[in-house]
Amino acid sequence: MSRFPEEFDDCEGIVAPDGSYDEEAVAALELDDEEFCELYESMVQARALEERGLALQRRGEFHFWMECRGLEAAHVGPAAALADRDWMNTEWRQYGAQIQRGRPLVDILLFWLRGYETWESDEIDEMDAYERRLPHIVAVGTQVPQTVGLLWGRALQGHDEVGLVGVGDGGASKGDVHAGMNFAGVFDVPVVFLVLNNQWAISTPVDGQTAAETYASRAPGYGFDGVLVDGNDVLATYRETRRAVERARAGEPTLVEALTYRRGAHSSSDDDTRYRSEEDVERWRERDPIDRYERFLVDRDLWDEGYAESVRERAERRAREAAEEALAIRGEGSPEELFDELFANPPAYVDEQREELLALVEEHGEGAFRW
Repeated sequence: MSRFPEEFDDCEGIVAPDGSYDEEAVAALELDDEEFCELYESMVQARALEERGLALQRRGEFHFWMECRGLEAAHVGPAAALADRDWMNTEWRQYGAQIQRGRPLVDILLFWLRGYETWESDEIDEMDAYERRLPHIVAVGTQVPQTVGLLWGRALQGHDEVGLVGVGDGGASKGDVHAGMNFAGVFDVPVVFLVLNNQWAISTPVDGQTAAETYASRAPGYGFDGVLVDGNDVLATYRETRRAVERARAGEPTLVEALTYRRGAHSSSDDDTRYRSEEDVERWRERDPIDRYERFLVDRDLWDEGYAESVRERAERRAREAAEEALAIRGEGSPEELFDELFANPPAYVDEQREELLALVEEHGEGAFRW
């Protein structure tokens, strides 16, 4: 049985599941109509990309796809709270956060097709907002100490930058996450930790991952505050992350727990019907973050069927075109390119690995090393 934000008296929210909302809280956000609609369009785009990614996996183009249906508000709201100069390191299923930061869809898809990523800019000062991130990795939770180290170094160099790092509830059980949070608390690193509590670490429920009532309650142990927010309320995730970003700029980390629910399977290789009930999924479907936000936009005369249809059509077209572009260029380059973004001056053992790979390519052909 899953947990609901309504079960926690201190869970932060603005828009209720029925679309009613706190008018004073909305006014305090100081967002204009265009910004309200941008949040909606990013969530719709994330869902369209999810559908396209799953279709590509079913066609055999991807080995697997990490699913995110139902998590869109917990992705988009926090990303919208960052300034362009800030950093954001996501876990692998946070497509909505990357979309909100302006990352091209084809760039997101190419990670799943090639297994590595590239950057347009070599210099940090020249990077677009979406490039201010570290490479995605399959290892769970390691992005937390890496982000803390990155932002600690940038702060020591005098840069006014904040880092937002996302980790799932399963990842929050990893030792790397504890090490990163502890370090940030000791050295006042300007970082916001976003724990995306989707309540299932593959097939392990949250009660099997932690004895704490909430992940947010862990924060005082590291010397900073924790906030529990309704993860299906995009305005609430935006507000609480923005507050956390302001504290981080003053040298005070924050742990933001977004309580939500992954309605899709863990990945395209997972059969979630073996460990959870359809009734539980249905209860969360009624709290869908996009449907909820649409009711809010209707009340503010920002949404009608015509607008919704145009947003959906545009999102689906962009996802389709990005998939076509990614499939067309995935075979470009050579297998050894995976070494190119590792080190400015590779150590000897990396050079040896590169030579070993080239020898295998020579023996078996490049086709044997492409996904």
